[in-house]
Amino acid sequence: LISSIFPEYGKNIVQYNEFDWHFIQTKHFDIYYYSEGENNVEFVASHAEKAHDKIANLIGWELSQRSAIIYYNSHNEFQQTNVIESFMREGIGGVTELIKNRMVIPYDGSLKDFSHVIYHELVHVFINDEMYGGSLQNLMSANNAVFIPLWMNEGLAEYLANVWDVNSDMWMRDLAINSKSLPDINSLNGYLAYRGGQSVWRFITSKWGEESISEIFFHIDNRKNINQGLENAIGINL
Repeated sequence: LISSIFPEYGKNIVQYNEFDWHFIQTKHFDIYYYSEGENNVEFVASHAEKAHDKIANLIGWELSQRSAIIYYNSHNEFQQTNVIESFMREGIGGVTELIKNRMVIPYDGSLKDFSHVIYHELVHVFINDEMYGGSLQNLMSANNAVFIPLWMNEGLAEYLANVWDVNSDMWMRDLAINSKSLPDINSLNGYLAYRGGQSVWRFITSKWGEESISEIFFHIDNRKNINQGLENAIGINL
């Protein structure tokens, strides 16, 4: 699950299927699918709208414009997408690109995991829309854009997509017990951005409530600074 801005070179995207694309519209989304994906398109529509309402309520804003969701019926077909210039290697469960702020997701056989991906990627759509102006062009032309760090972005996506579970707990307990020292928050990169970032948001919301999520983003956007935004919202910096 990545939020893609810059392309990855050295991998060719081979397209050997022709997709007969259709789309349906919901209140907030244009959902693109092809014939083999017809069985799950209503699932995508329903969960995307539920995710929209949950995220908007907690993050403090609604999407400023309709957003596109491109849905593939398998990971193999997802790897043929030309929406993203990067090769979608195994293990990537979905991607949100910033050029047009579109979500691209594959169905891998588990409706539970599919729902998780929809919620996770939609958090990126919300952050791209409000914090980055909804497109790469707007981000590049902004003089004072503040970049949301990976732990904050991916961690919030995981926090809102799923409850704290055994997998996240296992990662953080193992890190605490078997590492020489816990990494500081700004060092939560790679996979730790997901598990560690989720843990940070879990701590914040357990201490200051889930209303602190919208407060934090409001002050970060206002001050154009992560530390100052946190300090204004909850009284402590990183």
